[in-house]
Order: sequence, then structure tokens, then C-alpha cells
Amino acid sequence: MKRTAWNIVFHSLIGLRARVLATSDPGLRGLEGVVVEETRHSLVVETRDGRRVRVLKANSIFLFQLPGGSWVVVRGEEIAGSLAERVKRLGRLKGVGWLVRAGEKRRYTRG
Repeated sequence: MKRTAWNIVFHSLIGLRARVLATSDPGLRGLEGVVVEETRHSLVVETRDGRRVRVLKANSIFLFQLPGGSWVVVRGEEIAGSLAERVKRLGRLKGVGWLVRAGEKRRYTRG
């Protein structure tokens, strides 16, 4: 399945370009690079100069560039936990709901 703004939290983030928009550590704000590692609680971002920096997911807001070139804002709480845990959360969604991202609304159903 293709990574989109609507399902990005249920995919691996490794390989995506990322920018830290907000975080509890002021020294990491504005950090930009490629996600090279993902754990339950953090992302490791490799910058252009080759530095690898660990950023905690909690209390952070990220901007990810999708493979098609568009950018999506994701709160750290949405990507908290391992990929398997995030997919389990998807399985617990019931019925019809709304996903809201970047000022748009899209209806989803669990089928």
C-alpha cells in the first residue's frame, strides 16, 4: 500500500525526509534529514552532514515528505509506539469516522 497523508502513521517512517517543527528540546527545532531508524519512543534522523540525531516522538511535531513529494504534518503522539502497535490501533477503529489532516476532511470506513 502506498504511503499517503491519510495512512502515514500506519507505515514505517524509515527513508522519509523529516523536519522537526516543534519539540520539548529547543536545540532540535528545525532539524532536517532522513529517518534512518525508528523505535517505540524515538526517530533517528540523519542530517546532510552525516550526523545522526535521536528525537523523541512524544511532545514533538514532525513534517514528513511523502514519496510523491507532498509534505504532511504529524504529531508525535500519532506515531508513538512501534509500527506493530500502530497497526493494532488501526484494527481497533470501528465503524465510520473522519480523518482530518492539513485542513482537509476525509471519510474512512473499516471494511
